[in-house]
Amino acid sequence: MSTEKKWVISTLNRSRLFEIFSSFDGKPKFYGIEAEMIKTLMAKIGVDYEIVTPQDGQYGIELSSGNWTGVIGMLYRGEADIGIANLGIFEDRFRTVDFSSPYMSEGLHFSYIKSANREQLFSFLRMFDFSTWMLFLASFLLASVVILIILKDQETISSIMLSLFGSFLRQSLVFHKKINEWKVIFFSWMLFAFIMSSVYSGALLSFLVLPSEGKIVESYRELSEAVAKGSHRGFTLNGTNHAATIRHYPEQYLQSLGKMIEENHWHITADEMTQDPLKKKYSPDGKPRIDAVFGAKYIFKMLYEVGDFKSKVFISEERLFAVPQAIAFRKGFGCTFEVNKYIKRIVQGGIYDKFLKDESLKYWFSLSNEERNVVELADNRILSISDFTDAFLLFFAGLLISCLVFLIELFFPHLKRRYSKARH
Repeated sequence: MSTEKKWVISTLNRSRLFEIFSSFDGKPKFYGIEAEMIKTLMAKIGVDYEIVTPQDGQYGIELSSGNWTGVIGMLYRGEADIGIANLGIFEDRFRTVDFSSPYMSEGLHFSYIKSANREQLFSFLRMFDFSTWMLFLASFLLASVVILIILKDQETISSIMLSLFGSFLRQSLVFHKKINEWKVIFFSWMLFAFIMSSVYSGALLSFLVLPSEGKIVESYRELSEAVAKGSHRGFTLNGTNHAATIRHYPEQYLQSLGKMIEENHWHITADEMTQDPLKKKYSPDGKPRIDAVFGAKYIFKMLYEVGDFKSKVFISEERLFAVPQAIAFRKGFGCTFEVNKYIKRIVQGGIYDKFLKDESLKYWFSLSNEERNVVELADNRILSISDFTDAFLLFFAGLLISCLVFLIELFFPHLKRRYSKARH
């Protein structure tokens, strides 16, 4: 039993993390991951407690005057005993307040809704990358030259190239019988053509089942370039120093990214972060842009690694910095040992992970069918006429060429006879 009669706990009213609701009996009700952890801690320690929230709704950043905002500010001024809001242990905060044993370690990841825009024209050529196509072309030309040298006057270079290309399309490969003297070269090409055509056919069939998406942004370098081009934006939590931290990295692209975030004031609130931060926004010219949100990976996993969201939302593997998360205490608080003891038990017993998974399932089941469908990718599993644009273009181009050849063959003999008569 703690010697303290009543603890004042500062937190942020955030959906699914620490939700505070009033009740008929005058005692507020608490729900969410951190709320469950606090209720478990307080029940084990056996102490009464009161929940308070900072007016500015911030985690806590240091002002030029030396004061602090948010949860950290309440602890600094002695207005609260404990602060819980997934607070990262930073050096400036560590000088101001004390921290418990970490119950989680998180880095700064980014997440966004994948775009539904696909590369349409000649997308079937993108089954292989550029280097693979170049190596295939080099092999094709080399094989043509080698076979021409072997057969000499028996075959022309055009007939050899046409036959080799036909073998890639799984047609019969017919050469002069002299090629039988060079079986190694002949069968080497046949094996190469069979492997390449099989791999390409498999990739093409996969594309026809589900068209490939456009290239996605996977790293901070790519995100910085996309933000500079205007196709993406990056949002950080209001009341944190994430943008300033990004700007002070030695890499130029990170400095540029942090600077753009600060100049444009791209911020979201703590409650928006735990509701649905990945909302489609539009630029002033009306063109859609992708909004990436920076935050802890567990938040994104809780919201978007359930149901159909798994295939529609990208969560970066790359992270910038690893920050342990812990409960904060005001300086001089005398019950840190008891809190640390039960925090270690909660973490080691997997209870905190259970709180996280339970909240993730509650969130998914609370969504309506409309909310579960992300509009940008709603048609991602359905082939439309636009997916076959390149195939139709090639088809009509082939028909046009065939018609031209037919007309030439039809009228050329007549023109030739007239020309011959004119000369005689």
